[in-house]
Amino acid sequence: MSSPFSDNAATAARGFGASVEDDGLDPEYSLIADEYPDEVDYYALLGLSQQPPPTEAEIRSAYRNLSLSFHPDKQPPHLREAAKRHFTQIQEAYDTLIDPHKRTVYDLLGAEGVKQEWSTQGTMGPGGEAHTQDVGVKAMAPEEFRQWFLKTMKKRERKAIEKLVASKGTIILGINASNTIRVDKVNEEVSIQVPSPKLSTFGATYQFKAPLPMPGFLARPENSNEDEEENQDKDQSAEADITEEENFGDVTLNAAVTGGMTRQKQPYIVQFEDGTEQEIQVPGPRLLVAKEIHLGATFTPNLRSLASNKGILTWRPFSFLRDSAVSVEGILLPDPALKTSIARSIQPVSGIRPFSVTASSTIKHSLFETPPALDIQISKQVAQRKIAFWSWSSGSWGWPEFLFQRLVFLGMSPDTLFATEEEHSNFQIGLISLPESSGKVHDVDDEEDDEEDEYRQLLQKKRVASRTAETWQTFLQVSPGGGAIVLKYGRNLFSGKPTDDPIKSEWSGEGYFPMPRMEEARGVRLDVSSVISHDLKPSWTVKGTRRVGEYTTVGLGVGIAHTGVHMTVSWNRLGQGFNIPIVLCPANEANQDAAVFATLAPWLAYCAIEFGYIRPRDRKNRRQAAARRHNELKKLIPQKRAESQEAIELMADQVQRRQAREAKQDGLVITKAEYGYVPSTSRKLRAKFPESRLIDVTIPVAAMVDQGQLGIPSNTVKFHIMGFHDPAPLLPKRLRVWYTFQGRDHFVDVGDKEGISCPMRTHLVST
Repeated sequence: MSSPFSDNAATAARGFGASVEDDGLDPEYSLIADEYPDEVDYYALLGLSQQPPPTEAEIRSAYRNLSLSFHPDKQPPHLREAAKRHFTQIQEAYDTLIDPHKRTVYDLLGAEGVKQEWSTQGTMGPGGEAHTQDVGVKAMAPEEFRQWFLKTMKKRERKAIEKLVASKGTIILGINASNTIRVDKVNEEVSIQVPSPKLSTFGATYQFKAPLPMPGFLARPENSNEDEEENQDKDQSAEADITEEENFGDVTLNAAVTGGMTRQKQPYIVQFEDGTEQEIQVPGPRLLVAKEIHLGATFTPNLRSLASNKGILTWRPFSFLRDSAVSVEGILLPDPALKTSIARSIQPVSGIRPFSVTASSTIKHSLFETPPALDIQISKQVAQRKIAFWSWSSGSWGWPEFLFQRLVFLGMSPDTLFATEEEHSNFQIGLISLPESSGKVHDVDDEEDDEEDEYRQLLQKKRVASRTAETWQTFLQVSPGGGAIVLKYGRNLFSGKPTDDPIKSEWSGEGYFPMPRMEEARGVRLDVSSVISHDLKPSWTVKGTRRVGEYTTVGLGVGIAHTGVHMTVSWNRLGQGFNIPIVLCPANEANQDAAVFATLAPWLAYCAIEFGYIRPRDRKNRRQAAARRHNELKKLIPQKRAESQEAIELMADQVQRRQAREAKQDGLVITKAEYGYVPSTSRKLRAKFPESRLIDVTIPVAAMVDQGQLGIPSNTVKFHIMGFHDPAPLLPKRLRVWYTFQGRDHFVDVGDKEGISCPMRTHLVST
């Protein structure tokens, strides 16, 4: 899309009143390009309303009326081929909407979705999920089938997502470029030098999760129906439908190694021609020296499945675990350890927000030497999007003195005593602010009264707050080794797609909500963290992250810490990461001026690239894409016009007879109808698109009159109505209808996204 403005695109732009110099269409028209419905709307084709859903009788009646006009056997020879094409389309629409199951899938996924789900690889096709159910899917009621289909599609989506993020890994390569920024200790002037970077540290982490099948002795008996009524409400929740089969739990394997790089030097004796000798040190190959190695596994049992089976969790006092989250982590390297955690919500007083409590115990040494280390964390929502937390860790401690007198085998050995010196207790208390929830915000129509302005402004503020996703947290940390105050702040900068958006589910218990596919500008996630230690030495980091692909982000961070002024370059995609920390200035020379310079230089460079090149390029590409889309759709206008004229010719005879009957009854008679683009009252838009593009749709509109009523729902794609076509693709269109009712002439003018109902109440005349 970065290619120059093509001749075809330029021609399309000029055809719509634009030129290459003014970059073609206005942004509001460019945005419409991705919303243009290419698929035929079956509801519009049959002249039916999607909301409220049509009844079976209404679908059959609409099909019967169209069959009278389009059945090939009832047409003259020269129109049979055209009638056959239209009738085939009408038949497909009828077969889809008359079947409640197909209609449900059509409402969610469209016509292509119906074809796919009833194909050999689909849910309803041969060998699909529908053929593996204990209860026949075909016998389900429409609402029951909808819930089953949504659950099935969510399972399929979950499988695809888990396949993408089944494993997580990070590679770290530390680079020492401490000669990049130099600070003169005398006058404290900051200078930049050409760096000579060297690899200094390395690290790698890897993690993946695998399910464990349910053991046979814990599996649910085949004909057991116990506890089904008790768990009926819970089984309807979305979480209960994530896994396709019952699993005993999940095992997550973790491995990590960090260390440094060194190069040993080998002494050699060099003898010169004059007989003298000299010892020199020849550097050997680089060696990796592991500093820390971690290897372990975490087991998370599926307590929900265990509780639904006959087992210990159905007995007291173990039944309290059914509403808890439990995990067991075993560590093999560097030192064997066992950590058990349990999390649960507790509501001590009815009517208040519950406390979230997490308790864990870690066994690192023999229980005869030290008791398990304890960790407790309590959090509670104290306001909207505000969470307060408190945590305490015991560290390493010994058995009470009075036990030594009675149990002589208790007590730490000298090795254990020295090993536990660094395992201090820790206390933290803090407050966290969560971002504004990004729920669906519906736009209000353009033609609203003044009372809606405040509502529209509130919606706009909510959109801004949602996209900003501002977060902050502050907490105090105290331990025998010292203390610190930690401040963290994050938000999305610039308008566009947020960087921190996770992989969102498109399926829920409510329906299918596909993510917008339109390319838009990408924002930058800014994260700032600062730590003030007990000796008042501050360290801080500023990091910016930007999305560069659908699942890929890159980041750049700059800060000052004990290593000096450092920069971190990161790349992440679906749990896989690559980090490069770079030391720019040594700690003994680092000062605030060096840190500020290291921060401002890349930030100003990024802003220049973002607003000077990336965003202008993206805007140009979107305009070019809109112009190309215009050109593609304009080429189809002659074909669509011919098809609509054939449809009008086929239905004209039946429509004229029905209108004649309406005229005799002094009922609703359509005298004229037009559909298309009407120039805007805005001077700017009129200058770009000065000419009207209207087509005559009198016969198609009259064909929709049923029992003296004309109804076109607001959600109908009007150019998909039989006999219509789009004379002005991607431009706002209107429908104008002139009609007579009870001897009086009336006129209705509605927008493309507005519904129409005739005769209107104001047009009714009492007799």
